[in-house]
Amino acid sequence: MNVIKIFNYFIYVTDSCYQYLFLNNKKKYFYKILIKDKGNFFSKTKIYYSFFKKNLFNKLIKIKKIYLIIDILSICFLNNSCLHYEKKIIINSPNSFLNFFIENKILTKIIFLLKFLINKKLLIHNGYLKINYFNFKKKTLSLIFLGNCNNCNFTNITFNNFVLKILKKIKLLKIIKLNE
Repeated sequence: MNVIKIFNYFIYVTDSCYQYLFLNNKKKYFYKILIKDKGNFFSKTKIYYSFFKKNLFNKLIKIKKIYLIIDILSICFLNNSCLHYEKKIIINSPNSFLNFFIENKILTKIIFLLKFLINKKLLIHNGYLKINYFNFKKKTLSLIFLGNCNNCNFTNITFNNFVLKILKKIKLLKIIKLNE
């Protein structure tokens, strides 16, 4: 059994599945795992061949001699998933269809993106971004820069070119603004 640990989430790949993936590996391609329609009863966990595009939403994981691309936005739904092979790949994702309380789900995604993607980069400059307020009914998020980023001349550029690109992936947010 192979265990993939990303942050605090675990994905399990059985030895039979690893053997199958290894034997069917294509050159210049990687296996990508993601969940379509996350949180819906009809959600589907998929694994397919893909090119690796380096961005903040793909995590490249190596298991012995194969590479897997994990969709970071699907990771909380992929927790405790097991990939097994018996004549075909069987993916058991117990959390894929869980419809977490929608407001909590959005706030959890925002906090996750802030903590593991945005603030990780801002900490290089001894600064960070914090939620000022979040209004679910108006679908509004207000953020504030703290630390060295608070008095920096490049906060608007950083916000528009880096932070907004990441947070716009959360489709339910309509207004994302910077509080100065």
